Amino acid sequence: MSTEATHTLKTPALVLGIMVVVIVALSWWGIDALSQARFKEGPSRIDPGGPPPADVIMAAVESRSSTQTHKVVGTLRAKSRAKIAAREAGAILAINFEEGDFVETNSVIAILDTRRLDSLITEAKAQITVAKALVHQKDSRAKRSAIDLAMKEELFASKALSESEVLDARSANNVDISVFNSAKDSLKAAESRLELLEVRLDDLQILAPFAGRVVERHIELGEWVEPGSAVLTLISSGEIEAWLQVPERFAATAQGKNIPVILSATGQTITSTSLTIVPEAAASTRTLKMIASLPNPDNNLIPGLSVSADLPVSKKTERLAVPVNAIVQGYAGPSVFIGTTVEDSPLPIATRLPVEILFQEEEIVFIKAEGLDANDQVVVEGNERLFPSQPLLIGRRR
Repeated sequence: MSTEATHTLKTPALVLGIMVVVIVALSWWGIDALSQARFKEGPSRIDPGGPPPADVIMAAVESRSSTQTHKVVGTLRAKSRAKIAAREAGAILAINFEEGDFVETNSVIAILDTRRLDSLITEAKAQITVAKALVHQKDSRAKRSAIDLAMKEELFASKALSESEVLDARSANNVDISVFNSAKDSLKAAESRLELLEVRLDDLQILAPFAGRVVERHIELGEWVEPGSAVLTLISSGEIEAWLQVPERFAATAQGKNIPVILSATGQTITSTSLTIVPEAAASTRTLKMIASLPNPDNNLIPGLSVSADLPVSKKTERLAVPVNAIVQGYAGPSVFIGTTVEDSPLPIATRLPVEILFQEEEIVFIKAEGLDANDQVVVEGNERLFPSQPLLIGRRR
């Protein structure tokens, strides 16, 4: 091999070696520069072998005046629900309402055949006419016997008449008065019978006892009904009731208070106007029924819908409040992370504080915790994989 060929082969190898040396030198310089920059900023100073700093966001602990609540569930019910029944027997001649219709108080729901009662009323009126004539007759007879008795008593006083005739006249007068009183009682009985028949006639028109909506119809046109037969089912309109299942330990605390009731389907919140306990506990669940009356001016609250309510179970007082994201659940129970300043460390260190959760309202949790005060900062983001004693790189504060 010639000298020229040997030189040609050595030149690329030399160039490649020089390039490797330059790359290594530049890499070392870049890493050193980055380290110096981080050292000047401060947050990279960590203990050798310890966990790396964690990026977190913190928020202030608040002191809020609050009342502890307990969530209960229940169902909406109409204040009144009734199966409207016939009071008389008869055939249905007319039905004036269908399911879903609104009914005013005393509206005529259905009409029964009146012909049988019309005949009985005509007969009763005729009997009253006869009874009145009989009363008039017996009244005249009693008055006539009274005059006769008075005349005979005068004659007896002047000794012109015997005592036995006076006694006979007095006995006859007493009989006439008794017959007259009996005739008057018969007239009253006939008038009472007519009054009853007229009431029965009115009952052939079935009326709505309260305003509401028809939810079910039980009869058809032309059908024969007996007294007590259901015609339709009516539920009241206007104010409605939420029947809530309340644990017995909370029942006495909430008695008489007005509470917000939430419709499960829509999330609408309505404040009750009164709260009443039904004094009977369910043996299986040890819960009591509590009735919350709700205003319903537009009649858009429908019986049967599910509801919930936050029942107040404590007095209003100041409590520590943190965002729900600040709570970390673990084997030892709920806790929060705070930043603790440590000597010779440029970064705060994560410290875990156990807390007792009192209750939650939407995104705020009310807690009790030793060593935690209002305006202290707790970690609300980045605490999912945070370890105690881990340095904290704090982002923005809220």
